[in-house]
Amino acid sequence: MASMEYSYNDGNKCIVPCLNCNDGPEQAFLQHAATLHGSNNTERPEMKQTEDFLASEMNKLSVQERANALDDVHCVGEELKETPEMIEKGLAEFQKAVEEARNPVYEMACQQNRSYMEDPTLRLQFLRANFYDVGASVHQMMNLLECKAKYFGNDAVARDITLDDLNEEDMVMMLSGLCHIQDGRDRSGRVILYVFNRMLGKCRADTLIRVAYYVWVHIVVPIPEVGTKGAVAVFYDLSTPAGNQFPSAPGLHFVKETMQVAAALPIRNSAMHLCLKPSAALSDEILRFTMGYFSRYERVRTSLYFGSDLELRYHLQGRGIPTDTIPVDEDGNLVEDILNSWFYKHRNEEFDKFFWKEHSKPSPEYKEKVSAGGCQHEDTETTARNDATMKADGANKEKQHPAGKVEGVQPRDQDVMLGKGKSYQVCNVTY
Repeated sequence: MASMEYSYNDGNKCIVPCLNCNDGPEQAFLQHAATLHGSNNTERPEMKQTEDFLASEMNKLSVQERANALDDVHCVGEELKETPEMIEKGLAEFQKAVEEARNPVYEMACQQNRSYMEDPTLRLQFLRANFYDVGASVHQMMNLLECKAKYFGNDAVARDITLDDLNEEDMVMMLSGLCHIQDGRDRSGRVILYVFNRMLGKCRADTLIRVAYYVWVHIVVPIPEVGTKGAVAVFYDLSTPAGNQFPSAPGLHFVKETMQVAAALPIRNSAMHLCLKPSAALSDEILRFTMGYFSRYERVRTSLYFGSDLELRYHLQGRGIPTDTIPVDEDGNLVEDILNSWFYKHRNEEFDKFFWKEHSKPSPEYKEKVSAGGCQHEDTETTARNDATMKADGANKEKQHPAGKVEGVQPRDQDVMLGKGKSYQVCNVTY
């Protein structure tokens, strides 16, 4: 196989793989690549803009580049190979590029906590996500710092984001079934991430961004194999012909705001699967607009597929994803007993604090407001007041229940229990 180098365009994490190889017969590759974009499905909504866009991206690649993309989609691609010399050189060039950038947000962060900003672990996350392209890595980190300051405040740019930085609406969103980290890996050992459409029409953009930042940056990215293998992203449409549709389709402004932050996250999707229903829950225009924010590296590794829930499961199985832990059953229902198990598995250190702050038990009035889609219009002053009240209640609760002296709780009939062998259990949020 030819050696691989990567160059980067300006903009949203645009990774363009460049290979030195001779172009040969291409028709077989084009026919094979067509299966990535759902062209083998007949009963499906019109997605001409999206399919033409993805096909045009594939046509720009050489034979070898297309082979590499297809290998990644089918779990036989190569992972990033690092050497001590590569790491040392990358970090040295990263430091030089940062000094030359003179970014005001970065300089402010260094004044707060220089050791945090110069931590090699932090910088390697961006280098690995961008195949050690130093310029792209520094540009991405600066964008993420600016997003971090915008959505969490200037005082949060030089530290990790914790559950204390999330408000009640954020916590409800995180455990609403919006996202899921599948238990287990695909055939090539990659982490599998799901995003479902069930809450996209009900949430505000800033809420989704804070949740996505916390989950992706502080849970997904630190997983060792994510840096070398990348991750597998699955967007799964839960709509059904009989109902269960989008509450309201996300608009272009919503997509633009959220995808600008997504492009700044230090993670590369080495395969993406868009699992859609024939009921066309997502419009062609919105999907095409969304795909434009992903890098070319990611777009040519995207499969667009339409079908029933059973057909979608077969599609994912054919792409190396184990079906026994997929969080959606054959009838299109979320498997509630495993839906939020990823949160306890990956963040057990913060789990007790989360429990006693009662993020998992929002008031009936708040739950009713979320279900009705009323949260997206809440003003900033009200949000700040609710956040202050929530933090005060959390502090009082921690005083009443110090570590090691935890009282039990009585679950309700509709609750789903997480964990086992504890003196207390925490339940999923239900609506």
